[in-house]
Amino acid sequence: MTRNKKSYVLAQGKPIDIFNQGGKGDILQLRATDNNSGRMYNALPKYSNSKWRVRGADGTVVIPFIVTGRYDASERATIAAAMKKIHQNTCIRFVPRTTERDFIDIQNRRGEGCYTNVGRVGGRGILMLESDPQETCIEKEIVLHELMHVIGLWHEHMRYDRDKYIKIMWMNIPRNYWSQFEKVTQGESSTYGIPYDYESVMHYGKRAFAYPGMISMKTKDPKFQNIIGRQKDASPNDWRKICAMYGCQSCMEGKAEIKDNESNTSNDEDNTSNDEDDNSDMDEVTEVIVKPLPT
Repeated sequence: MTRNKKSYVLAQGKPIDIFNQGGKGDILQLRATDNNSGRMYNALPKYSNSKWRVRGADGTVVIPFIVTGRYDASERATIAAAMKKIHQNTCIRFVPRTTERDFIDIQNRRGEGCYTNVGRVGGRGILMLESDPQETCIEKEIVLHELMHVIGLWHEHMRYDRDKYIKIMWMNIPRNYWSQFEKVTQGESSTYGIPYDYESVMHYGKRAFAYPGMISMKTKDPKFQNIIGRQKDASPNDWRKICAMYGCQSCMEGKAEIKDNESNTSNDEDNTSNDEDDNSDMDEVTEVIVKPLPT
C-alpha cells in the first residue's frame, strides 16, 4: 500500500468519513452516529440528553477517559496535545476516569479507522484512533475532529443552511454514500447562531466520497474550494460552537464573547486562574496518556 492512494477502511460494513490529507493519502473513519435518535445534527441541541453533564467545582464540563489502545510515546503526546487545545479554548476538561459511569475508551484496532459517537452515549463510549504504519489517525487535526464529535459536534456541511455556501455534486457521488451529505432542518439542529464555516475542522474536503477524479462539493465562494477539509486546527467558530453548547463563561482563553451565557465578560484575574487550572489538568492528562501501558 502506498501513502498517496486511498485506503478504504470498511469496518463492520458501516459508512465512512474521509479526511483529505494531501500527499499522505486519505484517512478514513466510520461515520459517527447518534444512538439515541439516529438523527444527524450540526451540534447537539442545548438540552440534548447526549451532552456531557458532570461539572467540576470550577464549572468546567468533565469528560472522563481511559486509554486501552497501544500507542507509542509520540502518539500519546499527540492525543494529549489535542486535549490540551480543547482545554485552552473551552470549558471542556478531559480527565482520567476513576469511577464515573459515563466515559470514553480510546482504542487502537487494526482496520478500524477513526470513529466515535457524537456526545455522551451512556456508559462506555468508544473513541477509535487507529495507528498503522501506512495510514494513521494520530494526527493532531484528526484527533481534534474526533474529540469534537465526542463533545457533540457534527459535520459542518450537514447544516440546514449549507446550500447557501456549498453545492453538493450528487452525480459525482456513489449513491450508497449519499447519506453522508444529508441535510437536517433548522428544527432538528442547532447552529447556535454561528455562521457557516468553510474553515471548520469538522468540514469535509472537496473530494470526500466522490468518484476518482471528481469532487463531491463545490464552494459558492471559489476561494474556499481548496480550503475545506484541509484544516490543521479547529477554527474560532468551532470553539464558539462548543462554548455556546455548554454555556462556557470564557471561550478561546477569554478572547471571544459567548451568546447564551449568564455573563459574557471575563477579567484578567479570572483568565489567569483558568489557565492555572488548565495546566494542572493537562499535567495529569499527559502523565496518564504518555506513560507506557502495561504489557
